[in-house]
Amino acid sequence: MPCRIQAVLATVIAVVAIVTTATSAPAAFSHGTIQSSCAPWDGPAIGITLTNEPAQCKRTSEPFISIGIWRGLPVQAGQVVKFAPGSDAGFASRCKKEGNCERAQSGTITFDRYEAGSGASGRYELHFKGDETLSGTFDVKWCQERVICG
Repeated sequence: MPCRIQAVLATVIAVVAIVTTATSAPAAFSHGTIQSSCAPWDGPAIGITLTNEPAQCKRTSEPFISIGIWRGLPVQAGQVVKFAPGSDAGFASRCKKEGNCERAQSGTITFDRYEAGSGASGRYELHFKGDETLSGTFDVKWCQERVICG
């Protein structure tokens, strides 16, 4: 019997190790920057860049998530922005590097804190092709950029 218990215990440990490895996610995109931007029709928008390490204005580490929001401005604390097919609230993309990005099919950005000129924090959940989901929390600092739309 003791050998049988050891075999069962070894099997359980192996299964736990496989499940843990299979479900471990890549580093969360929790840092980043936020700044004024322009919507596709040259109206006002905000742009958010989420990275895996503390971000600097005018310098983005790769990979990153790029988010643009142009409906429901100005953003308020507690606001939820939803992206979906046919929606024109904005977009979200994950980028391996500048110019190599994949657009999310849908997603939600929830702002727990938003202070224009200071920063924002909240949560995101983005859905990509192949039933892949990226989710996490973020805390971004405001980058002052002079933006003229139109």
